[in-house]
Amino acid sequence: MAKKIVDPMRYIENAFLDRPETKSKETKVKKPKLRKTSLQAPRPRLSKVQENKQTVEIHATWANLPKTVELLTSLYDDGVTANYYRGEFKESREELIQRLLDPQLSLEETSRLLGVCPATVRRYTNKGWLEHIRTQGKQRRFKLSQILRFVEKHGRFPIE
Repeated sequence: MAKKIVDPMRYIENAFLDRPETKSKETKVKKPKLRKTSLQAPRPRLSKVQENKQTVEIHATWANLPKTVELLTSLYDDGVTANYYRGEFKESREELIQRLLDPQLSLEETSRLLGVCPATVRRYTNKGWLEHIRTQGKQRRFKLSQILRFVEKHGRFPIE
């Protein structure tokens, strides 16, 4: 039995040619259907989140968040803690809580949250759709609130 020689370039070119689908003997097709040949970028898919222990914990934490933040901002002060440290704190309690509630995210974290590649996030920032700040090393950083504002305004894929 002779081996069939395959030309790789011809094989790749043929993959993108429009050809009628072959019809089977059982089905009679009036119009030939053409294979889809245009290349498309993969789109992120919505995750199929399964109820697991972490998901339940996240929902429980989210439900208690307003009460927890109110308690932390109103009841306590830095008086007792200041006795155990020398000098002033870098930030006030309110600034600390604000930083924890609206964290600064890296490019990787932002792209994971939006479900797009890092190049897409860079493109969003270059076009001015997504606000960001630069670190001293010229790295992009994003506030969680800015990402949420972007999603509310544009969705995940802004239309030009």
